[in-house]
Amino acid sequence: IGAAIGSMGPCGRILIRGEDGWQIIPELQPLPTEIVVDKPGKGSFVGTSLDLILRTKGIQNIILTGVTTDVCVHTTMRNANDMGYECLMLEDCCAATDPLNHDAAVSMIKKQGGVFGSVSTSDKVISAIKETNGGSTE
Repeated sequence: IGAAIGSMGPCGRILIRGEDGWQIIPELQPLPTEIVVDKPGKGSFVGTSLDLILRTKGIQNIILTGVTTDVCVHTTMRNANDMGYECLMLEDCCAATDPLNHDAAVSMIKKQGGVFGSVSTSDKVISAIKETNGGSTE
């Protein structure tokens, strides 16, 4: 959109908690114990406590999903990689405003043997979790 954070967009003020465009869809509502991090820009680390939260919990591996693949997801993944996190993007759980941008973003991640992370699909990750947990995703 090219608009500043807080300016009016088609779904209310952009990137502001409580506005229609901020809402998490019902299928993905966080559990009461899950942390929600409001990001004030394109990446999830700058201007947030995400790094502190992850390091406090001893988390070193991140699975990335979301929109837009070529901006917000990519920025978060690059920042995370620079900060020492191992990153995996699920390409079937991301999207961009233009499918060509999504494809280009996925291709960039795969360059040079995964220059700043890896790419997989949700089916493969779910299968690996089930295998590790004796058939359960719990």
